[in-house]
Amino acid sequence: MARKKKFNQRELYEATEQLMLEIGYDRFSFQLLADKLHVTRTALYKYYKNKDDLLKAYLNNSLKEVLERLDNIDWSMNYNDKLQLLMDIVFDYADTHKISSMVPNQMWTKENEMDSSIQQSKAFHIQFFSFIQQLIEEGQHKGVLKKDIPPEIIIETIFHSINLPNRAGLPLDKRAFYIKRMLFEGILV
Repeated sequence: MARKKKFNQRELYEATEQLMLEIGYDRFSFQLLADKLHVTRTALYKYYKNKDDLLKAYLNNSLKEVLERLDNIDWSMNYNDKLQLLMDIVFDYADTHKISSMVPNQMWTKENEMDSSIQQSKAFHIQFFSFIQQLIEEGQHKGVLKKDIPPEIIIETIFHSINLPNRAGLPLDKRAFYIKRMLFEGILV
C-alpha cells in the first residue's frame, strides 16, 4: 500500500487512541502507528521524539477538548440536567481516561515536575476536577446530593465507574445509562 505524504493532528490522535486501546502502552510503537496511518516512522519522529511525548500531547489535547466543551455549555439548567450532562461528558472521554492510566510517565513525580507537558496536564486536571467538585458541592448545597459524603469520594466513584470492565458486553450508551442509574438511584429497590 502506498504511503501518504501527510496526516493531520486529528488523524494522528484518533489513530493513537485506537492503537492504544487495541494493544496497550507496552506494545504501542511508532512503527505500528505509522503503519496504521500509512506514513513513515520518520514522519512521526518529525513531530515527536518518542511515544511518551506523543501520548502526553494526545492526553493534554483530549483534556483541553473536555475543558473547552465544559466552557461552551450554558450551565443555567436545573441541577439534575447538569449532573446528567456532566456524566455524559465524563463517559464520552472514558477511553482517554483509560489510556491515561496506561501511561507510566503520565504520573506526576518529583522527577518530571518541570516537564511543561506534565505541568499543563496538572493544570488541566486541577481545572477539570475543580469544576466537577463545584458541581457536586452545588448539588449538596441544594439538597440533591447527600451532604455527608465528601465530594472527593463522589468524584472518585464517578471516575472509577467509567473504568469498570464491560463484562456484560453492553453497548457503551447502555452501559453508561446503567452506571449513571446506579450512581443516581442506588441499587436498592
